[in-house]
Amino acid sequence: DCQLGIIVCGTGQGIMMAANKVAGIRCGVCSDTFSARMIRQHNNANMLSLGARVVGAGLALDIVDAFLDAAFEGGRHATRVDMIED
Repeated sequence: DCQLGIIVCGTGQGIMMAANKVAGIRCGVCSDTFSARMIRQHNNANMLSLGARVVGAGLALDIVDAFLDAAFEGGRHATRVDMIED
């Protein structure tokens, strides 16, 4: 059991689409730190997808840090997350 996950494939897109078919998963693919923070803060993403052929190792580590350090803000974003889960 875990609260967050990180998955990797060539572009990050295919594995993200597969992950989002699993109940309870809210996964976003990111190639920058801003997006990684936003998927956590605004969409309560619990899984990050990375493209191994898209981002280098150093940037990938920065993206992972941004994802893990961010927290869901709730508030006005909670309504959207509830709609996604429904």
